[in-house]
Amino acid sequence: MELQTLQFHGLTKIEVAFLAQGAFNKIYNVSIDDEPFIMRVSLPADPSYKVMSEVATMDWVRRITSLPIPRIITYQSSRDNLIGFEWMLMTKMPGKPFGEILQSLSFDVKAHLIRKLAASSACLFRNQLCGIGNIYGESSAVENSTSSEKISLPRELVNTKTSVPGKDFDSGYGSVSMKKNSETPLSHPSNRGSSEEVLPDVGRIVSMQFFWDSHIHQDVYRGRFQSSKDWITARLLFNENDCHSVLKKHSASDLDSDAEDEVEEAARTLEIIDNLKSLLPLVFPIDDDNPEPSMIFHDDLSRHNILVDDNGEVTAILDWECVSALPLWKACNYPEFLNERPRHSKPLPESYKPEDNREPNELYYEHLWHYEDTLLRDIFIDEMRKLDAGWMEVFDKSQIRRDFDYAVQYCDSSVSAWNIEAWIRDMTAGISNPRSMNDRIWS
Repeated sequence: MELQTLQFHGLTKIEVAFLAQGAFNKIYNVSIDDEPFIMRVSLPADPSYKVMSEVATMDWVRRITSLPIPRIITYQSSRDNLIGFEWMLMTKMPGKPFGEILQSLSFDVKAHLIRKLAASSACLFRNQLCGIGNIYGESSAVENSTSSEKISLPRELVNTKTSVPGKDFDSGYGSVSMKKNSETPLSHPSNRGSSEEVLPDVGRIVSMQFFWDSHIHQDVYRGRFQSSKDWITARLLFNENDCHSVLKKHSASDLDSDAEDEVEEAARTLEIIDNLKSLLPLVFPIDDDNPEPSMIFHDDLSRHNILVDDNGEVTAILDWECVSALPLWKACNYPEFLNERPRHSKPLPESYKPEDNREPNELYYEHLWHYEDTLLRDIFIDEMRKLDAGWMEVFDKSQIRRDFDYAVQYCDSSVSAWNIEAWIRDMTAGISNPRSMNDRIWS
């Protein structure tokens, strides 16, 4: 969608420009009377549930933490609208992606950012939920916006053919009402973090593994899950079904080399799955009638999803799509962008061939980040020790469960198979403190 400037009855100036594209959505800059917004048009990957849960999760985290998060103005969680797809309109947050200005920030500034993320993790830990899945909001009014009570988009704005991954759609004609919607948006009490805050209920999970490819059509239970064991069993079932589909597809006797490789990998994955299912009661022995404690965990917190100003202060945490309430052993962990290759020695610029402008080359900066990343992991853990002993107790006791989770997540990866099989052998042999997956991966 090219930049458009429209005048509607001489009252409203609207500008729309394509910003970015994800696997399941397209994102647009929208300016309404010079007030900036972000609009995301979503594919129905997990119809209704994905959008509804994302809105509720952003609302909940904004209320109980000090993290700067976009505010939802309004949204449609159904395709039954003039655009023909689910969408949301939210405030546009200032700042640049942390990864883009990483090199210009001092280490102290980066450490300050890490401590802020630690504080938010401690806050979410103190607001534990029940069961594994996603949260959904109740009907209520949205928070007051600085924009007008009602914004009507003219039909010229929505009458645009827009390409999305895998298909095109025509949005149709007419106006889209952006008024405060009593059916969908959520309330924002002014008493942020109050002890009287009502905990949201956890429902059906919205997770990429549960809707990716044919998974949305598979007859696999989607929660709420009572326990880690139930959640992991469902995830393994998807991989199991995929393997059986491959074997069924190549059941004929004459196979080319590619088909033989697929069959071999499917058989290897099924063996890994069987071994993991045998270890499951050992790693997750507790399975009572009460829902397992959980907490909201942004498991895709990349450097791109953190916006900062020129001084390195966090201005926004983005991309809450598919963020779930996960078991404590999974959620009491480092932010995702800190899980990179460890490096314990600081790289020296003179050891790297300089660029034409005499600056160190990209490999130097990559190694420098790995070194700083290693130090920042320690800072994150030190901060968590100060903030919440309960969080640290979970973290310290959960390495084997995190390793098991890695094996489940990558059981169908030919790259990871050798390390997973070696870890399974150690576990089966009864080694009390097996080498961690991270050590195996980065060695």
